[in-house]
Amino acid sequence: MRNLYTRLGIEPSASEQEIRAAIARCKNSTVKTDGAEILLNASKRRNYDRVFRTLCDIGVLRAHLGLSHGNNWGSPESDDFRVEPTHGLSLHNELVAKIKRFNKKSKVDGFVNSVKKFIAGIFRIAAVFGGIAGVIWMISIWEDSSAPSSSYSPPSQPTFNEPALHLPQSGTIRRYTSRAGVAPLEIQTSAGSNYLVKLEDVSTGSNILDVFIRGGSTIEIEVPLGTYRLKYAAGQTWYGYEHYFGPSTGYSKADSNFRFYNDGYRVSGYTVTLYQVRDGNLSTSRLSPGQF
Repeated sequence: MRNLYTRLGIEPSASEQEIRAAIARCKNSTVKTDGAEILLNASKRRNYDRVFRTLCDIGVLRAHLGLSHGNNWGSPESDDFRVEPTHGLSLHNELVAKIKRFNKKSKVDGFVNSVKKFIAGIFRIAAVFGGIAGVIWMISIWEDSSAPSSSYSPPSQPTFNEPALHLPQSGTIRRYTSRAGVAPLEIQTSAGSNYLVKLEDVSTGSNILDVFIRGGSTIEIEVPLGTYRLKYAAGQTWYGYEHYFGPSTGYSKADSNFRFYNDGYRVSGYTVTLYQVRDGNLSTSRLSPGQF
């Protein structure tokens, strides 16, 4: 993105009159066109200014990291936001120097070269996209890795100690609405997993009902009229309605919504198979536990 203010020779706070005068003086046809189209349009100028301020901040950040004098931001447009390094030995150079000293001691050239490329890449990404937070994260990792330590131990995962429960019967329903069920829904499953299927109102996001189905069985229920999103949790060992099938629970949703309606002649219904069938037309997507 060009720095239109610099190329027109005006300040970012310039008035419309000053912008028009600068455009009239400008000899670069591309800058004249962009300046008139963007800076003389209030809405486009607001959007441009947001990106402009971000790129200015990134330019300052890159200068602090010593990246402004390298090849990492080498396009002519990027030069518009280039700032000279603020001190002689940048943090980037300090890290490279540390790696070189480590290289002499370790004799593991291949590994060190990989580390060099990794750190340089991280800094480029942090400087261009991550802003201050990305750099602070990288500095924290460097400081942690520089401190004396024995060996890295990944954070321990919470132990799951909930007792297994008896499987509910297939067709066990919990309803969350007082509306009567009138539309047929048949759900077929295959052996190997058990399922808790949930219907969620598309317009409100509220749960309408959920039904438990043992693997290998088929259930038929009646649901209220409406348009619903179908989600399901799958697994083998049942730990109750709070933990479902434990840490190994798989969560999914149907990619299409289900509309149950009465057109005056008949009530629409569906048959859903929760396993792959030839010529089937139901596609699904994975969910995180929080999305279920």
